[in-house]
Amino acid sequence: MLRKIKKALENTREISDWKVIETIKEGHELYFIRQELDMNRAKNVSSYNVTVYRDFEEAGKKFRGSAQTTIHPGMSEGEVKKRIEESTFAAGFVKNRPYPIAEPSEAKGSISSGLQKGEISDWIVEIASEVFSQDTKKGAYLNSTEIYLTKVHTHILNSRGVDVQFDAVRAFIELIVTATGEEEVELYHQLRFSDYRPGSISKKVTEFLEEALNRAQAKPTPALGTAPVLLVSEPAEDFLSYYVDNASARAVYEKISTFKIGESVQGDFVGDGITITLDPFMPESYYSAPYDGDGFALNREQIIVNGKLLKYWGDVRYSHYLGVEPTGNIHNFSVEPGKNTLETLREGPHLEVALFSAFNVDSVTGDFGGEIRLGWYCDGKERYPITGGSISGNINKVQKELLLSKETQKSKRYTGPKAVKLLNVSVSGINK
Repeated sequence: MLRKIKKALENTREISDWKVIETIKEGHELYFIRQELDMNRAKNVSSYNVTVYRDFEEAGKKFRGSAQTTIHPGMSEGEVKKRIEESTFAAGFVKNRPYPIAEPSEAKGSISSGLQKGEISDWIVEIASEVFSQDTKKGAYLNSTEIYLTKVHTHILNSRGVDVQFDAVRAFIELIVTATGEEEVELYHQLRFSDYRPGSISKKVTEFLEEALNRAQAKPTPALGTAPVLLVSEPAEDFLSYYVDNASARAVYEKISTFKIGESVQGDFVGDGITITLDPFMPESYYSAPYDGDGFALNREQIIVNGKLLKYWGDVRYSHYLGVEPTGNIHNFSVEPGKNTLETLREGPHLEVALFSAFNVDSVTGDFGGEIRLGWYCDGKERYPITGGSISGNINKVQKELLLSKETQKSKRYTGPKAVKLLNVSVSGINK
């Protein structure tokens, strides 16, 4: 199929450059209702994502347009040719500033996983066994579980000579946890990873079951006006991702971000300074890869140190627009932990939130907030689970005094503090 695609690309005159991403996926899927296996499915699929670039002029001004299409195995030479001609025609209506595509470069690291050894059908059974090993709590249980384990082979090539390949294994688990208390509640969770450490999954499942029990026993969130708020687990990651998003070359070019190299992204802060590194080789991360989607070789990149922006990150196109060296698109980030333990951060009255219905951080305005699904309120003496109400605030107003926990966590693309403490956050609770 690659031969057919390359032939069609090279024989289409209007194409200035091209890129092909060949993806081969061998997967195994298990679906459970409670602990009973409901469906067992295997798959082996291939696809070809083709991007064509077309350079043209209008009224003396130069443009580069692009368009994507997907080619499927089994398509005839004529069908491939027609699909690429249609994409080339569509690219003539896209008027972007000219930009280069990736040139050949060598990866500066590699990714590895124990899951790449042996059969995924054997690994998925072991993973499923660990998922259910902790499903023994009274009052809470795994209502439904879906487990996906996929070997992915990626091959990227373009008209400039890029021709790179790499393999990865990606695991994805969806869980619906049910608990009964004053009412029956359901909580939805996801786990994404690329390597398997025995014990890591059972630890997370135990946390999910305990959270469901707490949610079933939770009281209404009190109306506090403003209060210190601890964001723990996934909300902490979501909050800190604001700084990664705003350090991107694309966000700066599109004037979404006002971050400037050499300046503090936190202003004159008195709390913890943020230090962030992008890491394409992060162990166990679902998104680790030696090359980005353009075939550009990746490396670890420290972008913020103690609140100061060192560099923008981004792909070849947007880095070219800003006149900076490209880093490639890197999806993983790590944040250095703070000096305070969670125990210290929990001193005094505060609200701690672990789950939101949806936690939103506006990368343009810095506004953040969400409806609370599960948290804990401490009045300085008593601590109890709460639900309902919401929090809201603005990063630009709270970042000067934010504190990061010494304890850390790992997720699908993040390693860093388990908690972020913010002062003077608005809390809309439920009046009793």
